[in-house]
Amino acid sequence: MNELDEKIIDALTCDARTSFRSIAAETDKSTDTVINHYRQLTAEGVIRGSTVVLDTELLGYEGTAAFHIDVTTIASHTPAQVLEALIRMPNIIVATKTVGEHDLLALAVIHSISHYTELGRQIAAIPGVRNISSNVWAGSREIHPKYFII
Repeated sequence: MNELDEKIIDALTCDARTSFRSIAAETDKSTDTVINHYRQLTAEGVIRGSTVVLDTELLGYEGTAAFHIDVTTIASHTPAQVLEALIRMPNIIVATKTVGEHDLLALAVIHSISHYTELGRQIAAIPGVRNISSNVWAGSREIHPKYFII
């Protein structure tokens, strides 16, 4: 990966809708060169997709919750199966395996404390979930891809 590749990634991480023409102008390269580098980054799997950044408060969400999840160690319920179930839940915006005290982490947007409680119940009901702990923060926090290392 070279300097141009890094600038393309930085620009698209800040705003996935940044035009190739704009990146070309900022890097003093041709638009075709930027497109070719983008295509190469995509072919190599460095760039796997793009996303939009939402203002969750304008969508009616009042906060964000973090669920730290421990999974049973029996073969019929693996962390991967629990992770797949979390990913399918509509209000989960990030779900990942972790190393440390807990097996999984899930971030969710919530409408209210009762919604937070219900999400906790739904997560606890997933086969293989042994224990969950969680916390919640209210207000509009920027949830932006540049804050996540994926």
